[in-house]
Amino acid sequence: MVAQQGDKLPVSAFAPDGIFPVATTQYEKRGVAIMVPEWIMDNCIQCNQCAMVCPHAAIRPVLVTEEELAAAPEGFEAKKALGKELKDKYRFRIQVFTEDCMGCGNCADICPAKKKALVMKPLATQLTREVQSQRYASSLPVREGLVKRDSVKGSQFYQPLLEFSGACAGCGETPYAKLLTQLFGERMVIGNATGCSSIWGGSAPAIPYCVNKDGFGPTWGNSLFEDPAEFTYGMFLGVFHQRGKLADLVRQAIASEVPAKVKDALQGWQDQMW
Repeated sequence: MVAQQGDKLPVSAFAPDGIFPVATTQYEKRGVAIMVPEWIMDNCIQCNQCAMVCPHAAIRPVLVTEEELAAAPEGFEAKKALGKELKDKYRFRIQVFTEDCMGCGNCADICPAKKKALVMKPLATQLTREVQSQRYASSLPVREGLVKRDSVKGSQFYQPLLEFSGACAGCGETPYAKLLTQLFGERMVIGNATGCSSIWGGSAPAIPYCVNKDGFGPTWGNSLFEDPAEFTYGMFLGVFHQRGKLADLVRQAIASEVPAKVKDALQGWQDQMW
């Protein structure tokens, strides 16, 4: 479909329920930016603000061990990580996904370092080194949960579950949606109204929403301009009644002859379910 050959696909190639696979924007690699950021390692204060403001999740902090750094390709640099949770355990790097960057410069603008840690450079000067570094960085584990999740720095160590969208360069909407996925994404349900958010959020076959290592990510559905409230309220009612039915089954199980450990676990879930 990306190659404009969609008419060659038979109906049998599609899932009967119309569901598309997620995380397909990672395969587009548009390479449309004229200028992309270059990370100046010695100037970086490791605040992660650049990653937070990026509309396309095309710049991310990476934590690596000494062993992983030793096995990295040439040009893959990292400095000692700052912070009591990371100190003496990891090294830190900002990885630019140059082929996915749209060249807006938000990251370079937001950088608070006295000497800027991000400088915009022509795309052609960055591709050779950064593409192989990006591929290696993508193969490493996402080390989330080490720094407080609801902080600017800590949130950006969580995998963005909205990435490489086709939103305009410098989009002011996607950074917020992306941040929400880093804070709550594995349990998000999104009722989307038609508009920009349906174009960058669900234009087949390029789907930017994705899942974490456990297979959890945002559930997304799109409705019309005029009825997103009713559409999303219906989604809410569906979840509400499903959870209510589950609660009934849990109450029945608690009242039955089940092992004490199971009963305690079920009671704990019931007490906290809402």
